[in-house]
Amino acid sequence: MDANATIEAVKVFCKANSGDTQIWSGNKATYHWNIGKVTGAGIVNGVVRKLAGIDSGSGQQIWVVAGSFKIMPDGTIARFTGLPNKLQSQMNIAKPAAVTTVAETVTV
Repeated sequence: MDANATIEAVKVFCKANSGDTQIWSGNKATYHWNIGKVTGAGIVNGVVRKLAGIDSGSGQQIWVVAGSFKIMPDGTIARFTGLPNKLQSQMNIAKPAAVTTVAETVTV
């Protein structure tokens, strides 16, 4: 597996969880992730935000930084704030063909 396969697996999990490829609910919160920097070595870094509330005046969602994520070039998740540990473990040991299945079977 590589970092791109892991990112695709996270997208599948999010889509199954929330209907959006970058949002999921769990740990009594709703999270949103964005890719930030991809290093020359192939490490993918990004930010994870948590839904803090809805602005009463505009109705806009208010997102605050909850943490970050780091996916190694081989696809191993070094950290991913808010993503269920069970899912992270399964993705870290999954074979490339099994990643989609793993992501779809984990519930929060």
